[in-house]
Amino acid sequence: MGYTGINLENVKVSNRSAILKLLNDHGAMSRKDIALELGLTPATVTLICTQLLSAGILVEKGEMEEEKRAGRKKVSIDINYQYKYVLSVSIEAPETCISISDLKGRLIAGRKLKTDGALEPQVFLKQVADEGKSLMWEQGISKESVLGAGISLPGPVKRDTGVSLHAYRIWNEAVPVGEYMKMYLDLPVVVENNVKAFAEGELIYGTGKNQENLLFIKWGPGVGSAIIIQNKIYDSQNSKTAEIGHYIVEPGGLPCRCGRRGCLETHVATHAMAERVRRACTKESMPGLYAFVDGDVEKIEVRNMEQWIEIEDPGLQKIIDDIVERLARTVVNTITLLAPDKVIIYGFMFEMDHIQKRFLDFCTYYDSLYDGDYILKSGLSDRIGYIGPLAIVVNEMFLGM
Repeated sequence: MGYTGINLENVKVSNRSAILKLLNDHGAMSRKDIALELGLTPATVTLICTQLLSAGILVEKGEMEEEKRAGRKKVSIDINYQYKYVLSVSIEAPETCISISDLKGRLIAGRKLKTDGALEPQVFLKQVADEGKSLMWEQGISKESVLGAGISLPGPVKRDTGVSLHAYRIWNEAVPVGEYMKMYLDLPVVVENNVKAFAEGELIYGTGKNQENLLFIKWGPGVGSAIIIQNKIYDSQNSKTAEIGHYIVEPGGLPCRCGRRGCLETHVATHAMAERVRRACTKESMPGLYAFVDGDVEKIEVRNMEQWIEIEDPGLQKIIDDIVERLARTVVNTITLLAPDKVIIYGFMFEMDHIQKRFLDFCTYYDSLYDGDYILKSGLSDRIGYIGPLAIVVNEMFLGM
């Protein structure tokens, strides 16, 4: 393995990044307190902060309230979260979210577009880019005011090259998403797997500010996962993600979209759930659900799952419990192996209180410690459409500057 020395410029960049991350995590602070917290000299902190203030990246917040003492009062400084905006694109099946937000994570505007996997990838991405530029124009935000564009999508992604290797349920082939979007938007672009991007969002804006080791579980329409170890996203050298959805849970089981057989997703993905319920639903086996769909089981679809999944029908709930238990068991096994500080859950399925409760019930059945204080619903769930793409840009182009 080769080693790289640290030159003065690298030290300067590292110190600048440390100051920005500290302010982002803790809020406004004085230069003296920053120096004490980071173990830097007051002169170093003053020099860097002066440069960042001149660039408009930091802003003075005024004199701090403190006990009476001789000498000058401390002046607090903070990040100027209106310094730049970020264009966020979250490509999922069945829809793509396009948003503009500030560096604090406050949404300025957003819109949704149907994700059309039948189109050539470059054609669809051109549509997305045009919608993004239109959104910027409508908000009076110039290209110069945008820090960059973040793109998140399912499946393995090579972040360094911006290539999506396999966007599950969207594209089967490798697509140079970063290359296309840079060309169409004329902006810097960062591309990342959707769950890993959301995990970066938690590091910058959520639970990750206070916890070093986290496991993320996203459920719906598929199942994704990501791991944070000592405040860093785990990323293998071959661009493989920590895909809990592709644990083998049934030897010789159904073929999965990933190319394997018997993966967890073949049981718990929303389309698989709807299909299983459709097959099992009869007037005798599920009278409540059968009456709800007027005897037409084809009406049992993913798009109306929120309406039928909580119907008080013993036959239906037995199947749902079997599915939820299978996911919970897999998560508990993963927790046993990784021993994270907290587990963060989010996604369409966990938005349904009934499903979230049953999931926690099964987790605590296997281990009473895995309750609602250990397995937490993400506080960023209401920003799922843009917080991940925003975070990867903020992390790479702002906090790491």
